[in-house]
Amino acid sequence: MHRDLKSDNIMLDKEKNLDQIKIIDFGFSRHFKSKEIAKTTCGTLSYCAPEIFKKNYTEKCDIWSCGVLTFALLSGILPFSGLKDIEEAKVSFSAKEFDNVSEEAKSFITLMLTYDQEKRPSADEAL
Repeated sequence: MHRDLKSDNIMLDKEKNLDQIKIIDFGFSRHFKSKEIAKTTCGTLSYCAPEIFKKNYTEKCDIWSCGVLTFALLSGILPFSGLKDIEEAKVSFSAKEFDNVSEEAKSFITLMLTYDQEKRPSADEAL
């Protein structure tokens, strides 16, 4: 479980014609067993899943972060502006930046940003 997935922690592999990404900065990461509960509050606020602040989360916190990343990559903006927005978990695609984004992409983002971590897809399901 990485626990700090964000754009700053993604690099493109120059030696592979920029067609592969590499995740970096494993300072907050930890080994886990599926559905194991973590309690340490860590990560970067804008990318943190709401359950992190309740100190009761699983590896699915990284799926939430991937949803935030996907939202930002497709629009250039972040979906939430602070803790209150994250806790409400209301995703809006009303910004003009989403005018040309497919409904499938919006649906995928919404799925990854599911508030209830039990209902949020696993990494395998998201793939």
